[in-house]
Amino acid sequence: MSILYRLFLVRWWWLLLLPVAVCLALIAVDTRFAFVALIVAMAMVIVSFPVLYYFALTQESRWSILEKTVTITDEGLQLDFTSEKMRRHVIAWSDIASTTALNHCLVLRFKKNSYTFLAIPLAAFQSEDQLRRFVVTIRENIF
Repeated sequence: MSILYRLFLVRWWWLLLLPVAVCLALIAVDTRFAFVALIVAMAMVIVSFPVLYYFALTQESRWSILEKTVTITDEGLQLDFTSEKMRRHVIAWSDIASTTALNHCLVLRFKKNSYTFLAIPLAAFQSEDQLRRFVVTIRENIF
């Protein structure tokens, strides 16, 4: 959820601050707008949580939290899950938009939606060289 929140804020931070900034500018007219700014700020945070919760329920979000083995194949990334309900899934190279390192995770963002991603913990790699080769392989196949 923290990765999702960070991805959301990077793109929409200005939209969350705009109503608060307007209210703060209006403090010169009437000081009671300071209270309105506080109420609006809390409302914007409360409104953003259902939006983020909606994206957290996608199938791709479950891929990040379930125990799995990730293998690079010619078609894309093959996810082999230990869960009985989810066995195997292949993510095609054409479905991956970008890679980013966030919160001690390698985040693979999908083209399907700006907020769908697969988070792979950096601790899953045995060495920094293995991580570097993994990222280079992904970037070579998606670009």
